[in-house]
Amino acid sequence: MNQVYITVRSLKTSTKSSGWVHKWSRFKRWQEMQAAHVENVQEKQRNQNFIKLPTGLYITPERPDDLTPKKAPADMTRKDTGQLPMELLTWHTQMRYVDHSIDNIKRYRRYKNFQHMQYDQRVIPERLLFLGPDLSAAHFLVHRGAAVKFVGDDNWYKKDKWNRYSLPGRKVDNLFIEAIDASGTQIMFEGLENLENLQHLRLLRLANCEFIDDWSIGRIGGILPNLEMLDLSGCHRISSKGLMGLKNSKKLKFLRLEGLSDIKNIGKSALILEDLLPNLQVLGMDYELAFKKIEAENRLLEQERVVLDGKGNAFMEDDNSRLFMVMSNSEDEKAVTDDNDNPIMTSTVRREIPKMSDAEFEEINALSGGKLRHLLVGSPSGYEWNETTEKILEHEASLNLKDGVITDPKMLPRGKRPEFELPEHRSKLEAAKVQFLKEFGDFENEEDKKDPEKMLKSH
Repeated sequence: MNQVYITVRSLKTSTKSSGWVHKWSRFKRWQEMQAAHVENVQEKQRNQNFIKLPTGLYITPERPDDLTPKKAPADMTRKDTGQLPMELLTWHTQMRYVDHSIDNIKRYRRYKNFQHMQYDQRVIPERLLFLGPDLSAAHFLVHRGAAVKFVGDDNWYKKDKWNRYSLPGRKVDNLFIEAIDASGTQIMFEGLENLENLQHLRLLRLANCEFIDDWSIGRIGGILPNLEMLDLSGCHRISSKGLMGLKNSKKLKFLRLEGLSDIKNIGKSALILEDLLPNLQVLGMDYELAFKKIEAENRLLEQERVVLDGKGNAFMEDDNSRLFMVMSNSEDEKAVTDDNDNPIMTSTVRREIPKMSDAEFEEINALSGGKLRHLLVGSPSGYEWNETTEKILEHEASLNLKDGVITDPKMLPRGKRPEFELPEHRSKLEAAKVQFLKEFGDFENEEDKKDPEKMLKSH
């Protein structure tokens, strides 16, 4: 049987010589293109029949719009009347109130790209009708950088170095997808709907896919009942609750979760899945690290200074009864957002130093995984903690030290402040504390007032 193959070539390679790349403003279905073609043919016939000469030549009207069928004024659109589109007027009005900073422009472009990917990965009924579920899914996946393998065929079909690939262009009987490798692609929740009705799919690799989240895991567990092997390594948007969406995959045998041990309670969810699915074996999970985190949380809650609120969030109470968050009960650990993911504070940088000993501070900070110091001197966004933040804090402390201003060690990143552990810095800090006690200290007796250093050591 002769098969028809469609060869897809990247638009960039075919336009290198001209330097011009056409970008569709929006996707058009073939029905819309057919309707536009019919309208164009009708307009051409009207122009030819406007003034026709005996020789067969014709004169086109000065204004072709005069020949189009007239609409009632109530049915005319802004385009028919020649007015500016309402979208353009709205955009022009909103531009006066938009933040035009570089960061906001990048954020806007990322959001527009995300919206485009959501629309681009939707299910196209015509493709599903003409190709069938398996071949339609193969075209969808290979076009986006994935690789597929069919039953009875040892070859993996994917793009070559020129971004070309060959797949059948029409429905082929007994052609079923057996394995999919979509590692590192931008597959998201909307795109997983294209994998529905793949009854012979046994292997699915989604390693390092940045848009795979809890909703995606729930969809995988619902539409792929015969899945046996699943790789979710590096998908950091998955939470322990979202992983439980695989509980309906009764035939799942191997689940790879490499690089996800830092997610809260992920080890506990993996153990529960292994109990629910007798044939399941979880690979790549560092259970020792997960148990160490659970042990650290228990030791943290045993501290006398740590208290819990009604939602299960843990706070450290200093000597002045001020609370500092050290553990969040939510999965995403966003301590500065409410239930609707809205910010509850404009900045997480607190210049209030907890009144407690450095040893107690370092112990509680270590048990909390660094969250106490993070929220105390972290980035203003509350979402990011990187080397740049630590360099800024160290540089600020260096400038203050040159000006004779002492920075408390609690306000510096731990492990990256060797120059601030020098004896002269410690002596300056102790001298500043002694001077403060002399001026503002509350002395119980005359001996403490004469010897503030002794009182400082006792505290």
